[in-house]
Amino acid sequence: MNDHCLQKEIQHTHSSHGDHCNGKSFKELAFEAMKENNLRITKSRLAVIQCLENSKVPLSPKSIFDSLLKDYNIKIDQVSVYRILEAFIQLKLIHQVFPSGDYLSCHTRCEENPNHIILNCIKCHKVMEVHLDIETISSILLSIQEKFQFEPINHMFQIDGNCEQCRK
Repeated sequence: MNDHCLQKEIQHTHSSHGDHCNGKSFKELAFEAMKENNLRITKSRLAVIQCLENSKVPLSPKSIFDSLLKDYNIKIDQVSVYRILEAFIQLKLIHQVFPSGDYLSCHTRCEENPNHIILNCIKCHKVMEVHLDIETISSILLSIQEKFQFEPINHMFQIDGNCEQCRK
């Protein structure tokens, strides 16, 4: 799975991000988030950012760890990789995709409207973020609150299915 980290830098399109997208790369967004939260940009964090940015599919902590050792020549232990990933989750820079538990870079920090859905292809494992208008998500959350007397605080929607290429 290390080959995902070795891919040339992928240009992530922002076509589904709406009018408020500033078009920044995952790396730029990560640098901004770390700076805002007084986190140093270390070699290890930078390598994890690059590995996630260059991948078309979610990556496991093990594949990230292996890539850091082999491809980036970073001396790091697995616990540190998990700590970096946890910090990135707290900064809302990455998502954990289920059921695999692998990690995906998030490109929604450029949004005024962070209401997005993860589309996960169960055949090729390609994952895509799509953005919905605030009214659509609010309607779902309000329905949950009224129907189940449950107050949503945070949400992550993921839909598993088959992408266009896998349906052909």
